Amino acid sequence: MHEGRAIYLLYNGILKDKSVGGGNVLTGPVFDVLPRFDGPKVIYAAANRMGGRAAREGITFKQTPYALEI
Repeated sequence: MHEGRAIYLLYNGILKDKSVGGGNVLTGPVFDVLPRFDGPKVIYAAANRMGGRAAREGITFKQTPYALEI
């Protein structure tokens, strides 16, 4: 939590999946296992595969390693 936002960093292996894309790509199933937060969320990951659902969930997506800032 920072300034009223939840901040998540997804990286390979964080969800115990050490495959090439494991855990570092924002997908619906990955999002569903992240800790819940009812406010705005910033999620850093290699890619975003959530489409329009990301906006509905209040997610601001930042691609790593290019957008590493809060």
